[in-house]
Amino acid sequence: MTSTSDSGKPNKTLDELRQAIDAVDDKVLSLIYERAALASEVGEHKKNQPANTPFYVPSREASIIRRLLDKNGVDAESKHNTRIPDEAIHGIFREIIGACLALEHPMTIAYLGPEGTFTHTAATRQFGSSVNYMPCANLELVFDAVESGRATYGLVPVENAFAGAVTHTLDLFADFDRETYICAEVQLSIHHHLFSHAEKLEDIKLVISHPQPLAQCHDWLQEHLPQATLMESSSTVHAAKMIEDARQGSDAGLDWKHAAAIGPYSIVDYTELPLLQKNIEDHHDNVTRFFVIGQHDSPPSGEDKTALVISTKDEPGALHKLIQSFASRNIGLTRIESRPSRKKAWEYVFFIDVLGHRDDANVKEALEEIQAQDGVMLKVLGSCPVSRKL
Repeated sequence: MTSTSDSGKPNKTLDELRQAIDAVDDKVLSLIYERAALASEVGEHKKNQPANTPFYVPSREASIIRRLLDKNGVDAESKHNTRIPDEAIHGIFREIIGACLALEHPMTIAYLGPEGTFTHTAATRQFGSSVNYMPCANLELVFDAVESGRATYGLVPVENAFAGAVTHTLDLFADFDRETYICAEVQLSIHHHLFSHAEKLEDIKLVISHPQPLAQCHDWLQEHLPQATLMESSSTVHAAKMIEDARQGSDAGLDWKHAAAIGPYSIVDYTELPLLQKNIEDHHDNVTRFFVIGQHDSPPSGEDKTALVISTKDEPGALHKLIQSFASRNIGLTRIESRPSRKKAWEYVFFIDVLGHRDDANVKEALEEIQAQDGVMLKVLGSCPVSRKL
């Protein structure tokens, strides 16, 4: 029996509401099929383009997501003023876009593995679950997989909001002969958790993790685990598996009962290591930035940034000359960082991120002016859409 609300309108029964939801789900599925058919047509058009035309266009995807997020909760055609979290909207359409793109062109994504790391999470947030993933043991292998064509794209960590740059990634970009370009960036909220078979913190004598999480949890570790020795590992998941391997007897040199690992919550999906303490990062608004690398960068999206690596003469005012070329054209810099060139003692290269696309007139003029300077070497690492935190 259908009841009546205070406004006099009949209320639907639970069964009627469920049937209505089923009908909406059928419409959503039908629309996904319709979108997939259109994506397949797009793929056919791309086959007629030059051979080096990329199927994956980050600027187009960024425009789609931005438009949908701007409409979230304010759709004039909607009968209900209901706002779904932006992260959920992004995730839903990321999967739809990824599944449709897979119909156009299968992709393999290399990343710093194994599964369950923050880099793996960032990769799935960017490409969804419809692509093939290639875990790599180190960052060199990610770059090599992309350059050799074994992977269509790669994903590498580049910077944490509090721990700073991932210097190993920058060093790999510093090679001027490398034919790898940045085509997208991903910002991922980072939360670190402590995993251990120990029953209480006082029992922990060893903490294992990747250097970045150890740095990002430094203050918490000093306060709560001052007695523990810190050990670096190649990844957060590898740290957890080291403890599990010791528990199973394959590493007798590690005291697994008094060891702990730091990493993402996804560790519970890949090991039997219990969660002992949640959210131990020093800054709870912690964010890590990742770059998607490929054999091309991205066309303009209307809201872009360009990554550069520049070497210049070791002389007074050299850096000022570089910056002045951007300042005089009102081009904002979002990052500038120096790293040893690894070619000559006390010689440095500068990594600079500027707002704008390299094809924008003012950015193009600035780059040409810098390249004309005596003793300057400049490489555009790529232009890509400005990302939003996930």
